[in-house]
Amino acid sequence: MSRQTGEVAVSLGELPPLTQLQQVWQELEARAESSFFQSWLWIGVWLESLPKAVAPQLLKVERDGVTIGLGILSSRLVVRHGLLRSRALFLNDTGDSSLDEITIEHNGMLAERGSDGIVAQALVNYLLRKQSGWDELFLDGLGKPGIFETVDLGHAQLRSISRRACHYVDLNGLRQSGGDYLSLLGKNTRYTIRRSMRAYEKLGKLHLHEAASVPQAHEFLERLRYFHQNYWQQKGMPGSFANTFFSDFHARLVERGFVERAIQMLRLTAGSHEIGYLYNFVYRGRVYNYQSGFDYDLVGAHGRPGLVCHALAIEQNERNGNMLYDLMAGDSDYKRNLATHSEWMAWEVIQQARFKFRVENMLRSIKHRLQRKAPMLEGGSNPGSSVATQEVVP
Repeated sequence: MSRQTGEVAVSLGELPPLTQLQQVWQELEARAESSFFQSWLWIGVWLESLPKAVAPQLLKVERDGVTIGLGILSSRLVVRHGLLRSRALFLNDTGDSSLDEITIEHNGMLAERGSDGIVAQALVNYLLRKQSGWDELFLDGLGKPGIFETVDLGHAQLRSISRRACHYVDLNGLRQSGGDYLSLLGKNTRYTIRRSMRAYEKLGKLHLHEAASVPQAHEFLERLRYFHQNYWQQKGMPGSFANTFFSDFHARLVERGFVERAIQMLRLTAGSHEIGYLYNFVYRGRVYNYQSGFDYDLVGAHGRPGLVCHALAIEQNERNGNMLYDLMAGDSDYKRNLATHSEWMAWEVIQQARFKFRVENMLRSIKHRLQRKAPMLEGGSNPGSSVATQEVVP
């Protein structure tokens, strides 16, 4: 139970040794409604992996001496438009795109159950009243975006960078409906999956393997990396695993997380032929599909490896007793077609009352108005109407 009364105190300082922080973090995590990305497994491996030149700080919120909120703040000078300079803070992120390619989602302050609003308000109050060396606080991938929308920001303002759909499958609902997942899908999606399965079955029996050991999990990750990189490099893009920090971070995460049963590595085969791999996180009954790698050329035009892999993984996780299969942020067709429900995730920034931001936001509004008028003038689609992603359409 959260304590709704009492004196709230906030502190910001250097990180303690990670073994000490782990104890504090996990103690609060046990009392919080947290996501995998707020768990010590993700946060701890991330902090352990960061270069020594990056020096994040620990923000702690206490009530009557009891910790009710924790977050990691990093600072970085951000330059936009070639001339606007901002002293920026980042929650559970660094602001360095090469380090942030691991992409945090379902983010937010780790807060004692029922205290999310109190912790968010305490964070904002402390930064506005006690800290002067910052201009913006970036809140990337917020899983509960409504919390900061209700916070009193004083003269500061909350600006939405983007809101992205997060599609998922309700595995509890699937169980209650009898467990026939494909029957819940649209007619065209159901037909496409079944046709693709028949095409693969000509090569051999379909089998979804789950890695059973740490070495096998690493083997699956390496094969996923091969297919993932092959796909993107054929399109002239580097692929996520070309980033050394990304690769090293996930090698550590798999090593640590598999032992904790928080990593699910899946391989789909047809006989002796590899169809594809899924890299999932499992936390408190929620399965997060983080990464994938598929062979798109195995059976030609009728092959839909991603749809088939996800459909079989959803059925397996339903049988295993998990509660939700999360396709993560992004509004790709395949996510909408596979999902039974959706929610929103937000990328937001709190900006201090600075003249430079008023000018920037005014120019941004003018640009957006011009973009909305462009389709009427040119007969085309609005180039600013969607968020660019690197998602693969299965």
